[in-house]
Amino acid sequence: MRCLREPSGGDCGKLLKRPSMYLLIMATVSFIVFGVANLTVAIQKHSLEGETADQPKTSLPAAQDHEQPAVPPPAREQAVQPPAQPLPQAPAETRGDQQSAHGTGQAAPLGSLQGHGESQAEGHAEGQAAHGEGQGHAIALPEVSAIPGVTFVDTLIALLDHELHGRTLGWRPNDILIGRFTDDINNYQLGVLEAVRFTALRLKDSLTRLGDADTYDPDLEQAVNLLMNSAYSWWFPSAETQYDEALDHLRAFKTKLESGQRSFYYRRDNLEALLSAYKDLLGNVNRSLVMPVGYFQADDHFYYAKGVAHVYFEMLKVVRVAFKTQLTSTMHGQDILDTVLHELSVAEQVDPWIVLNSDLDSFFANHRANLNAPLSEVAHMLTVLSQL
Repeated sequence: MRCLREPSGGDCGKLLKRPSMYLLIMATVSFIVFGVANLTVAIQKHSLEGETADQPKTSLPAAQDHEQPAVPPPAREQAVQPPAQPLPQAPAETRGDQQSAHGTGQAAPLGSLQGHGESQAEGHAEGQAAHGEGQGHAIALPEVSAIPGVTFVDTLIALLDHELHGRTLGWRPNDILIGRFTDDINNYQLGVLEAVRFTALRLKDSLTRLGDADTYDPDLEQAVNLLMNSAYSWWFPSAETQYDEALDHLRAFKTKLESGQRSFYYRRDNLEALLSAYKDLLGNVNRSLVMPVGYFQADDHFYYAKGVAHVYFEMLKVVRVAFKTQLTSTMHGQDILDTVLHELSVAEQVDPWIVLNSDLDSFFANHRANLNAPLSEVAHMLTVLSQL
């Protein structure tokens, strides 16, 4: 009671003058300010719903935080859920190195050329009613175009186009001023770019060629070369200029598909090459999520992994429908890819306000480890699928 009556004198005054009390107050204020600042640069999740990539340089809507991942264009909802029965396990030597896959090795062809007209017709219809036990929501699948490859290229274009034109302030890694304060978004965009590069490379090397003796499409060659330019270049030329030109070449290639000048081949060996490339990049991502890093580098690795996972999620939804015939001919192929999509949807929902890097047995979270859990399962499932 004496402290209440004499707040500025006596023992209470001495208590308030202790340096430790000032340090505690300053630490509390700093934590609040840091949390608010981090919230202002949080990742803008986006939606591909209702967008068409064939409109040059159109902006995709920038969605709000905590928005659920949406459907690539053109979208008509179907659903998928994880398989009910146990899945086959990979061979022991495969499981042992599932997170250490590096390089771009391409496996030998697993099957002969499939008639893409027949495959595409079946891809239109597929969709099981899903409520997903143990799953927060069903995963909406796109309806692919009747022309093989068009939806695949459309989705690839839309993913990068959003980062260039749909996101507030556009491409961030090469910003001299603003980019210094938005490292979370910067690294997310770098993850998107790297996954787009891997996809475009497979599109050029295997998905659009009848065999090793077939020619490369000139527009795809130009697109891949332009995508390899530095993401940090801000002048002569800027990264945005190079990536915009790459998107123009992808749009030109899509026009060739629509006019019948080029082909996109739904084959098992092409599918295996794409999944192997995804597995290679994901192995590097898994490693970055578990290796020891400083507190201020943890969020960089976290958001880079989020960018990679987002591209995988959108592209593999298209693959799930378009390559239905090839997946059906592979033992448990559809079930395995359904599991992959489920785990990627879990990764999409790991969206903390502040990325913490605590010890695994700490009272506080380690968000890199939380994100690595579903992505490790994705890497394992892709390894299993490539072995079947």
